[in-house]
Amino acid sequence: MSTTKMPQDKIINRILYRVAIATCTAFNALIGRPKIYFQSEKAEFKNLPKRLIIISNHTYWLDPANLSILFRKSLVNSVAAKEIFESGRGPLMRGLRCIPLDRSTMDLACIKECVARLKDDQRIVIFPEGQLNLTDEILDFKAGAALIAMQAQSAVVPVYTSGVYRPFGGLKLIVGDPISYDELFPESLGATAMVNATNLMKKRMEELSKLLFSKMSDKDKEIRRISRQKFAEKRQKISAKRNNKGE
Repeated sequence: MSTTKMPQDKIINRILYRVAIATCTAFNALIGRPKIYFQSEKAEFKNLPKRLIIISNHTYWLDPANLSILFRKSLVNSVAAKEIFESGRGPLMRGLRCIPLDRSTMDLACIKECVARLKDDQRIVIFPEGQLNLTDEILDFKAGAALIAMQAQSAVVPVYTSGVYRPFGGLKLIVGDPISYDELFPESLGATAMVNATNLMKKRMEELSKLLFSKMSDKDKEIRRISRQKFAEKRQKISAKRNNKGE
């Protein structure tokens, strides 16, 4: 179980969060201007329930903030690795109401917090691959999202993003049709049901990745390739600096 202290969901935190989201929303509309596609009318923001788990691929550090802005109809909480909370970015993560996750174990404290916030009609952002992924292949999903959905009786909406954060329309993403609780768990609950729900979520994500790829121009695809390459190089440099400091 994680030893990281869970952020307290106080009124003042909610107010500050709302102010930050409003500011970032204005910036996103004027400067970011992401291109958003919807799989169908069911996936449009106005048609989604408040209690919702948002699952997405994870290609850049700004993914949690971007999803919080786009799904702002309800309070949004991103699940993040506990190591980030233990770094200099800890106060920022708590201010953004992120939920720490110990990736080395089945973190029951994180799961309990996610379920509590969902039952309060909030939204949770989860990256079920469990890590940054700069490839076109969807990695195997962890079981956490399915477990949380089962306990909170929540719907899940998949999102696939190009991960290209550039001014004036660099980012492209597609929002998939929500997967209802009954669709995730059509029969009895248990280990097999968890596996089936996890596989279903991954399948829907793979479908979205192909759909978004079909909508991207050759120029978009090349920009994404270059952007991912630069980000990978940046991560390598950061990792090398940390290793040098540790020597």
